[in-house]
Amino acid sequence: MSSNGTHFIVYSLYRGKTLVQSKNVSAHNPANFSVSFHSESDAGEYKCKAEDRDVAQAKYSVSINIIVLAPVLGVMVISTPDPPVLKVRSKLTLRCFVKQGSNVIYKWFFDQQEIRLSSPSVKINQSNLVIDNVSLSDTGGYHCEASNTINRQIFRITSNSTEVTVKVPVSNPEISANIAHMNKTKVMTIISCLSHEGTLPIIYTLYRDKSFVTNYTAQSRREAQLILPLAYTEILNTFKCKAENGFVSKYSSGLVIDVSVTLTSNPDTPIVGHQLSLNCSIKYKSKEPYIWHIVHPGKNSTMVTSENQLIARAIIPGKYYCSVNGQTSNWIDVLPGQDSNFQPVTVAVSIVATILIILAVGLICYCITSKVRRNFPL
Repeated sequence: MSSNGTHFIVYSLYRGKTLVQSKNVSAHNPANFSVSFHSESDAGEYKCKAEDRDVAQAKYSVSINIIVLAPVLGVMVISTPDPPVLKVRSKLTLRCFVKQGSNVIYKWFFDQQEIRLSSPSVKINQSNLVIDNVSLSDTGGYHCEASNTINRQIFRITSNSTEVTVKVPVSNPEISANIAHMNKTKVMTIISCLSHEGTLPIIYTLYRDKSFVTNYTAQSRREAQLILPLAYTEILNTFKCKAENGFVSKYSSGLVIDVSVTLTSNPDTPIVGHQLSLNCSIKYKSKEPYIWHIVHPGKNSTMVTSENQLIARAIIPGKYYCSVNGQTSNWIDVLPGQDSNFQPVTVAVSIVATILIILAVGLICYCITSKVRRNFPL
C-alpha cells in the first residue's frame, strides 16, 4: 500500500520458468503485457503470477499455450557423410534443415525429379532422406523443398542442389614391364599399372624399392603407362604400384625387373638325331624378336622368330643359345655320341659276340674231349 492509501499488486508474466515482464498495478486494475513474437522460440506456455505484500503466498493464473507460426526460412541440405562421396553399398543420409518454419512439409528431388519411394532401400522420414545401399545410379544432384501454410498463404523455399558421388573403390592394381630399348648403358622401360575395378579418375603412384618415382592420374582409361630411362643393370630393382580414387589405397605385388635371358630345352638332355624344343624366357614384355644362335663345328647359323620357342629336328652336335634385346642366354651343349639309337645296337652286338665266344669255347672243349677218348680208350 502506498503512502496515499492506494493498494498495489505486482504481476509477473512467465514463459515456462522464464520471466518475460513484471508490472506494479493498483488493485482492481488489470496488468496488460505487450509481447512480441519474433520466432518459434517465443512460443510456449505463458502464465501470470500475482503478489500482494499483505498476502504471504503468491497466486498463479491458468497457463495458456501460445503457438507461433513462422513461414519457412533458410533451407539447406546436410549430408552424412560430408562431403557426400561414397563407395557402393554404403549408407547415405540427407537432412533437409530449415532454420525457421512451422508445420513444414518436405519434398525431395533427384536430378530435378521428385523422389517416389520405389525401392525398399530408400526411406523418407519427414526431413530425412536415407538410402541404405547406394549404387552408381544414385550419383547426381539432390535438393529438398520446404513449405508451410499460414493464414491460407503458402510459403515455399527450395534448397541448393547437393552433388552426391558414388564410386567403386579401386582393386589391387596389376603391374607389368615392357622393355622398349636396351643397350649396355641404358634401359628404356615402360611400367604399366592397371586396376580392373574402380571409378575413374584413378591416381597411380609408382615406387622403386619403396622410394617414390612418379605418379599419373588416369582420367579416361584405366591403365597408366610410365616411361622410365634406367641405368643398365641385369636386375633393375623391385617396382610397385599404388592405386587410389578417394578410398583405401590398394597396392600391386612387387615386380622385380630382370633383363636376363634364360634358355631351357625339352628334353633336358638333348639327344643327337632327335627333336629338341628350345624355350627362350624373359621376365618382361617385349615386342623384340628372338634370335637363335647355333654354333656347329666349323659352321655358325642364326634364326629369327617372333615366338620364344624353337623346335629343331634331328639335331646335330653343337652349342645352342638365344638372345633378346641384345641380351644373351646361357648355352646348351649337344655333345657327339649322345644318339641313343646306337645304344641298343651296341648292346645287341655285345650280346651276340658273347654268345659266339661261348659257343666257340664250348666247341673247342668238345673237340679236345673227343680226341682224348679216342687216344685213350677205356
